[in-house]
Amino acid sequence: PFPEHLPRERVVIAAPASCPCCGSAKLSKLGEDITETLEVIPRQWKVIQTVREKFSCRECEKITQPPAPFHVTPRGFAGPNLLAMILFEKFAQHQPLNRQSERYAREGVDLSLSTLADQVGACAAALK
Repeated sequence: PFPEHLPRERVVIAAPASCPCCGSAKLSKLGEDITETLEVIPRQWKVIQTVREKFSCRECEKITQPPAPFHVTPRGFAGPNLLAMILFEKFAQHQPLNRQSERYAREGVDLSLSTLADQVGACAAALK
């Protein structure tokens, strides 16, 4: 009854090693019954650590390092997926930033209302 495109996770309940009636270990498989349950995995949060190694030239003693990745805000912390989610929920889902902040806090990530507003403003400026 569920859409075929949804991924399936197969959980097999271990069969008894012996017959519960007589105790014989000579069991043969006749088939199986499958029960499907629709489940949702809550949003996952993760921190991506971008490592920029520093190198020193042994000839000229100059230190080199690759440039930092682009962020919408200078020294920004929010990745592009997080920014897209904040903007989508605010403008497409009509979810106020204070409710987003409260929901993120319940999920263990404290992002203040002012921080979210700063991110929205920075995105708007970058998209001009």
